Formats: sequence, structure tokens, C-alpha cells
Amino acid sequence: MKNQLTFAHVTGALLYNKIKTYPQHRLVRDLFSLCLLDEASDYGETSDDNITFSRWCNGARPVPVDILNKYKNDTGRNQMITDFKNKIIPNLINVSNTRYLLEDMINNSRKIIGITKADELIAIDDNATFFTDVMLYAILSDHNRKNLYSPELTDILLSNRLPAVVKEFIGRNDEIKECGRLLASESVVFINGIAGIGKSELAKYYANRNKKKYTNIIYLFYSGSLRKDIAAMEFSDDTSDMNEDALFDSHYRLLRSLHQDSLVILDNFNALPNDDAFFKEFVKNDFELLVTTRCEVKQYASIKIKEIASEKDLLQLFASHCPYSDNDTETVKQIIRDVHSHTLTVVLSALSLAAGGLEPDELLHELKQCGLNITDSEDVELYKDGDYHDGLMIEHLRILMQISRLNSSQTDILKNLSILPVSGVYKNHFRNWLQLASLHDVNYLARYGFIMDDIENKKINLHPLIQEIIYEELNPCISNCQTLVNSLHSICLMHGLEVRKPDNTIQAMISVVENIINDNSACYLLFLQDMFPYLEKYSVRDYMSKLADRISYLMEQEHIDSVCDRALLLDYKAELAYMRKDYDVAVKKREKAIHLLENEDDTMNTMNQKRYINLLSNLYNNLSNVYLALKKTDKVTEALHKAFEIRISYADTGIIETHDMLQQMLNLVNMLILAGDLELARLVLNQYDALVTDNEGYNTLDYGCCRLASGIIALKKGKPVEAEKNLLTAESIIGAAMDTGNYDSTSSDTAVSAYDNYVSGNDYLKSVYGYLNNLYVRWHKPEKALEYKEKWLNARNEQNKNITHRNA
Repeated sequence: MKNQLTFAHVTGALLYNKIKTYPQHRLVRDLFSLCLLDEASDYGETSDDNITFSRWCNGARPVPVDILNKYKNDTGRNQMITDFKNKIIPNLINVSNTRYLLEDMINNSRKIIGITKADELIAIDDNATFFTDVMLYAILSDHNRKNLYSPELTDILLSNRLPAVVKEFIGRNDEIKECGRLLASESVVFINGIAGIGKSELAKYYANRNKKKYTNIIYLFYSGSLRKDIAAMEFSDDTSDMNEDALFDSHYRLLRSLHQDSLVILDNFNALPNDDAFFKEFVKNDFELLVTTRCEVKQYASIKIKEIASEKDLLQLFASHCPYSDNDTETVKQIIRDVHSHTLTVVLSALSLAAGGLEPDELLHELKQCGLNITDSEDVELYKDGDYHDGLMIEHLRILMQISRLNSSQTDILKNLSILPVSGVYKNHFRNWLQLASLHDVNYLARYGFIMDDIENKKINLHPLIQEIIYEELNPCISNCQTLVNSLHSICLMHGLEVRKPDNTIQAMISVVENIINDNSACYLLFLQDMFPYLEKYSVRDYMSKLADRISYLMEQEHIDSVCDRALLLDYKAELAYMRKDYDVAVKKREKAIHLLENEDDTMNTMNQKRYINLLSNLYNNLSNVYLALKKTDKVTEALHKAFEIRISYADTGIIETHDMLQQMLNLVNMLILAGDLELARLVLNQYDALVTDNEGYNTLDYGCCRLASGIIALKKGKPVEAEKNLLTAESIIGAAMDTGNYDSTSSDTAVSAYDNYVSGNDYLKSVYGYLNNLYVRWHKPEKALEYKEKWLNARNEQNKNITHRNA
């Protein structure tokens, strides 16, 4: 419950009961006659004052402290009593009703202002004194609340903006007014009703209509975990090294700073409040919260959305999607009655009519022919059994989709969207994933209502009810969604070229894994296996465990028992143990996996042999990471040596040219430097140098890293001239590698790879600047040291700026 004793609410009661010839600015001047001139000096000043007074009266800004101070003492209070008696009360139509409204506010705020204070105010007999004391309490209450006004998040919030509102929103005037009325007195309001009745559109329309009232409007689409949805928000100060917990803490800290001038919409919350562990904590915040749900919720204020009652509104809604339907109003009325005035079904009926080029009587005939036979006695029911669907409405929509006669390309688009998140995916991402030549068919389906096109956030999705129908009708599986699966699989293999956590892509992958029908176990298993390291890169820890279980279950069900698959699963389980800091378990599982591979009969084809060697080498490399956590540096070096030797031993397979090999060698060099074994580090680095120059050349990021490592070794050995030469060369090469790509573009793999170089290069370049600063400090060259200190700071700031730019 909100504190209704605010300046905005109290003046609202006065303005509601004033005579027409008594304007708002006059009321405010009479209230604060000690501080405000009786009239402004000119028109411009009057206009400015009116804007200021309006902000006070609608709660956008507080009454200034200097005014409050004038009325804190008895002199100010007595003057306000006099002004109420002589100026304000005579301009009220109904004084008793005004007092009734204020007493009602006091009673509704008892839990907040206290029973004693409430009784004290209501006990005042004289109206002028009563109005004065209530007004002064309201102004003081506004100023006593800390951080009353929300910080504006527009510039730093990169996602979760209010989706586009449909242009054809019609009717619901009573519900809109009720929504505003409830939010004025309650912090949390639920909008409930059956699927497709228009709950989400009502919430979006209300927010858009009142956008000037709010400092911030934030839209959250509920995915099953409110905590995860908050973590998945994107702010400009998020960094690539933040895990889910860090992101949640950072984002929730900002949400907690919001107050009643901010609105949060929680859409699709098809759960009871007790079903989400974090919900009870979330509703304690001071912002206004509007929740849409299919559930009946008793403990919070709610608005029940039913079928639009006005036949005029329904006909207007139908005509807005199919203008020529006005020619046969009676048939349209029959269609609307037959689909029980269900909002989504009415809209799709109109769109199907327009798309098919039919006349209303032809559509009605086809509906009957397809099996639509509904009597007025049948009720539209809402089931609360975990299914949340209405069989009758689903049948209506299924028939309409049959009538629309979509082509194979359009059907394929809907089929793939049916296994993607209901919260939506970026439109251009979807185009790339399906390798569409154009978005013509996507736009066609959006135009005729099958796809929801959120222009504001550049996302598309299916309405939950339509998604369910498409899924049941088209049976999306590995074989008939192969392009989508292959595209997402390729992203996994690239190990994530994005700087920040690509939530939309990750959500898409998880949704596909959870929903797609497996009719090709080999393809499905490979996708799952390659998805694990991608999720590991972005610390999606909760699903990594589920993914490992799914891999294990699939192997068991399909009797997949190859030694490489078993060893890889052990490696993944070891990684889960490593993340729990259960290092002993991680060591045992990786040693077991190594033992499996090393005891395998080496009779396999070239591809399997390459996979075998790569996995064995990586297992030793991963084992070294666990030993590093255990601070067993001798075992770290031993394991890295072994990983390196395996690749050298099988150089004829081409395994040595892979980037895994380079990364392992660079890891080994770094470990040897940390261990102080500079001679061995130099030997390994020489081999790294030869491998890079033979296969990549001298103007690559890898060669720049080689020079960086050489500079560090020289610095450690006390050879400043050699260190400076290598570090300056590294600066030049890495800087050039960073400039090779247009990292504003996402249209091609080349551009993305260039951006990856830019990102990795920035980290390495910061290291170069740091070591050069260290070198020049030790070499007593303060001007050069300061120069590279500033470069390091600039590189860090540039990285943060480009993270923001990339995601905007």
C-alpha cells in the first residue's frame, strides 16, 4: 500500500472539487502566498510558473525546501489557515466531499503514517485547520522520504524498454481508468485474464499513454525466474567479466533506487506469487509495478480483463485490420459471436479475411467447413493446472491458420519461431540464423498478425497461444529446423565473438535445446557438446549443469558409448566441480578421462584421430587449470608440457596449426614466467614464434602477443633495452590488428572476427601499456611513464565506451 498523503494526492482532491473558474496556478499561489507573487509579471513568466506548478501537483517534482521552511513555524501555518479560509475554501464546490476524500486518504495510509497521527488529523473539526495540517504533513512527508525521485536510466539502460504499442488498440477505456486509479493507491497491480484477451497490450498502452508521468518505464518479460530476468537486463556499465550474480547485484541496485515516478511492467507472469522465490522481495520496492498474468491472484489489487463487451468496439477492432469488412457488418457480427469475442481471435479473423482476399460470408463459410461449431452455451474457461491454455480458443486459432494458406517459406519461419523464446529474438539475428535472403515473409506474417513485431526493441516473437498451436501443428525437429540448429551450433564453435554476455543468443540456444524434437541424435549430441564451452565462456552456470545431465541422458538412451564422448562428458562434469571449487573431484574426473583416452586402441580414421588428440591435449591443459587452483605449480607445468607434447607428436594430422595449440603454448609461457623459469619460457616462446610466423605471418595479433611475452621476459631478466624494443613492437602490431576491422558491423563473419581482434587486442594492449609504464618507472623516465599510464587509462575507458556502443 502507498502513502496517499503526498502533495500530489492532497492537491488532487482540492482540484477535483474546485470551481471551473479557479485554475490550478491560482490555487497554488493562494496556498503559498508567503512565497509566491499574487500574479506573474508577464505571459512568459506565467507559462513557466504553470509548468512548475503542474510538476508539483502531479508529483514529478517536490515543493521546494525554501517554501516548506516558510511554513514550518506557527506564523506560516496560521497564514495557510487564513488563506484556506478566505481564498481556497470559497472556491470549492463541495467542501464536505473534499474533506471526505482527504479523510479517506488518511485512513488508507494508516499503516504508513501511524494510527496516532491519522486519528490526530481526523479529529480536527475546523475545515481550514484540517486542510492546512493535512497539506503541511503531505509536503513534509515528501521531503522526509529519501531519494523520492528516481534517477533517469534512459542513457544507461540498453534493453527492456517499453515494446511498441499496437496502433489498432481499441476500447478498454474503463480498464485503463481502473489501472490508473489502482496504481494511484497501490504499489502493485495485477492484470489477469485468459490467453490472448489483451492483457499485455493493455499494460503497454497504459504505460505509453502515461509516459510523461514516469521518469522510467521498464519492461520485463517473465521467463520463469525473476532473478534471471533482472540479471539479463543490459546496462552500459556491464562488463564481460561479470557473472550472473554480479550482473543481478548491479542491476537490482539500480532498480531499488527507483520510486513511484517509475513504472515496471512484469509481463507474462503466469505463476502464483509464491511460485517465484524472489517475487515477494521484488514487490517491496518503491516503484509502481504492473503485472500481467493468466492466474487469479487474491493478495494484490487486480483488474480482470474479459471479452470486449461493446459490439461497436469489436466491429471497429475488426475493421481496423480489415477495412472492407464494413460492407457486411451483419456477417462480421456473426463471426465475432462465433469466436466468443476473444480479442486475439477476432484480430486474426480479420487478418485472415484480409490476407485471403475473402468476403466475410466466405470466411464464415470456411470456418464452419473447417469444423468450427460453437454454441452460445459454451464458456471460455481458464484452467489453473500448470497448462495455462484454453482448448476452445486454440481450436479457433488452428482453424484460422489453416484458412490462411501460408506458403512453405512462411510456414518454415513460424516453425522455427515456435522453438525460440516467447520473449522474442532480434529480427536481424533471426534472419541470419535462418539465412533468409530478405525479411519479406517475416514482415508479411507480422502484417497479418501471426508474428508480433516489436519495432521499438527490434525483436520478433509469437504470441504464446499461437506458439503452442504452431508447435503442435508443425512438429519442429532437428531435421526440419536444420538451418537454425546449424547456425546456433556455428556460434558455439566460434566460442563467442561478442564482448558482453549475448543473452538473446544464449536464450535462443537454451530454448531450442529444451523444445526441439530430437530426430537426429548424432547431430543433437554434437550441438549439446559444443554448446557447453560456449555457456562456460559466459558463466551460464545453472544451465551448464542441466546441459551436462541432458548429454548424459541422451548418451544413455541412444547407447552412445564412444570413448571420446565419455571422456568429454567427464571433462564437463569436472568443470562443474571446478566451478564449485571442488578441485579434488575435478582432478579425479579429468584423470579418469585421460586414462580412458590413453588406453584406447589407436585404430581410427583421420577425423576421429584428430578429435581424439585434440581432446586429450585439452584435457591435460584443463587439468593444469585445476592444479593452478590447488597451487601445485610443478604439476601445472607438467600438465601443460604434456598437452604441448601431444600436439607436437601428432603434427602430421594438422592439429598443431589449430588455435587451441597456440593458446596452450601461450598459457605455458605465462605459467613458466610466473614460476620464474624464464629459460624454459624462452624455449617454448621460440617455438610459439616459429609456429605463428610460419602459419600466420608477422602482422597478426598472435605475433603481437609473442612480442609482448618476449618483452616481459626481458623485463624480468633486467634487460630494459630489449624489453622496450619488444614491447614497442607489440604495441605497434596489436594496435594495427585492432584497426583491421569495422567493429560497428555485424553483417558478416569477417566483421565479427575483426571485432573479436579488437576486443582481445584491447586487453593485450592494456598489458603492453602497463609493462611499458613499469619499465619507464624503473628506468627513471617519468615523462614516458606518465605517457603510458595515461594510455592505459584511455584504453580502459575506450573499452567501456565500445561495450556501450556495441550493445546500443
